[in-house]
Amino acid sequence: MAQIPLEQNNVFIFNGKEHKVPFPTINFNDKQRGMSFHTPLLKDHWDERTDPTGSKIDTIVLHWDVANSSKGCFDILVKRGLSVHLMIDRDGTVYQSLDFTKRAWQAKGVNDHSIGIEINNQFYINQQDPKWPRKEVYSRDPRSGVPYKHLDFTELQKTRVVQVVEALCKVVPTIPRILPPKGKDGKIIT
Repeated sequence: MAQIPLEQNNVFIFNGKEHKVPFPTINFNDKQRGMSFHTPLLKDHWDERTDPTGSKIDTIVLHWDVANSSKGCFDILVKRGLSVHLMIDRDGTVYQSLDFTKRAWQAKGVNDHSIGIEINNQFYINQQDPKWPRKEVYSRDPRSGVPYKHLDFTELQKTRVVQVVEALCKVVPTIPRILPPKGKDGKIIT
């Protein structure tokens, strides 16, 4: 099967309106390549925000999907009755699966005022894909503080996450441009 070339869609959809962004996107309106929660079968995976205009959105939640691809992540979310606004695949492709004015079910206590992003990463060292070599790095468990070894995100993803967050702060002006809080040890508080 021939691969469909990536078109320069370059838009985020917020409140039904297209907003230009400086990178290619594939959104829920793309019937061939998009992944959409805007379907009758998946309507029960998200709901309306208490403020349907999205003017109370003030948070971006970054998730690490631990899946083999953004498509794999989407399938897992569907099976679990969950949803997310954006997914960033290992090649840097950005998928928008839900209008930002809709409440995705992705981060329990903050769904009503957040935009959720799933960043694709297989995590386990033995799942390394030779086509997408990545460094092995250490992180700490947020609950125990115990370090563990895992695969790093791709350089394309790291660049794209920064671009996506910058674009979201422009498209959704109620998102403050602040970094996560750090403790006295310099580590991000989780």
